[in-house]
Amino acid sequence: MKDNEQQKQNHIQVAIITTSGSWPEKDYNTVPINQPIKVELERATRELHLADTTGWVAKIDTRQLEPDRSYQDNGLSDKVDINYGPIKGGGGHA
Repeated sequence: MKDNEQQKQNHIQVAIITTSGSWPEKDYNTVPINQPIKVELERATRELHLADTTGWVAKIDTRQLEPDRSYQDNGLSDKVDINYGPIKGGGGHA
């Protein structure tokens, strides 16, 4: 049981949500908590056959994440749904 608890502390469950689908399609991937977020973003890009993600951002709710840093460094733990997509253009008045 101790090993299982240790593994839970060292891993995080992650789902990447895009307008073209989610990765994984069902449930979550379990990845090391000290892995850079960009690793799973790149995997989702490949698996979902996304053509160009230049300028896309990763967010949880309204908070933008730093993909070059780990989940832990971004203050994430347990289970997360990361929204990944283009920066939405601002509205405003002409």
